[in-house]
Amino acid sequence: MADSLRFLIADDEALHNLALTSQLEALGHEVVATASNGREAVELAREKKPDLAVLDIRMPVMTGPEAAHKIHQDRPIPIIILSAYSDNRTVEEATRSPIFHYLVKPVDPDDLAPAIAVAKARFDEWTRARADRDALQTKLDERKTLERAKGILMETRGMTEQEAYRFLQKTSQDKNTPMIDLAKKILLAAPLLQKG
Repeated sequence: MADSLRFLIADDEALHNLALTSQLEALGHEVVATASNGREAVELAREKKPDLAVLDIRMPVMTGPEAAHKIHQDRPIPIIILSAYSDNRTVEEATRSPIFHYLVKPVDPDDLAPAIAVAKARFDEWTRARADRDALQTKLDERKTLERAKGILMETRGMTEQEAYRFLQKTSQDKNTPMIDLAKKILLAAPLLQKG
C-alpha cells in the first residue's frame, strides 16, 4: 500500500463527502477536514495543511477551480477536481486551474487509488521542475551580477575581462568569500569607484 496521506475533501453534498471519506479511509488515508464550499476549503487547507485536496468543481461561495488557485497560492499541494460533468467547457475550466487530476462522479473506488498516485506523481514532477527553474534563474541572476562587477572593474581599473575575472576569483579565495558576494559588494561600491 502507498504511504498514508492527509486529505481535505470539499463538496457541497454531504453524502459525497461521506462516501469519499469512507473510500479514502479504506485505502489507508486520513481525512483531516471536509468542507461544503470553496471558501471553507481554502480556510481548512491553511489550518489543517493536508497532503492532498479533492475539490468538487461546482460549489457555492467559491468554485473548486477558484479554491484550487487560492490553496495553490498559499501552499501548493496536489489537487484532484471532482465533477459530475465531463463536457468540454467544464474540463477546460478545470485545466486552467492548478489541478493534477480530474475525476468524474460518482467516484469508482477502483479509480481513486490510481488518481491519487497520478496526482501525486504529477505534483512531484511539477515541484522538481519549479525547483530546477528557480535554480537556473538564480544562476542566471548570479551570472549577470558577476558580468556587471567585471564590467565595473574593467572600467574603473582598466582591466581586461580576463584580468577582472581573475581578480574576482583570487580576491574571493583570499577572503574566503563566494564570488557572488564579492561581486554584489563591487556593485554596491560602484558609484564610489566610478567617481574616482
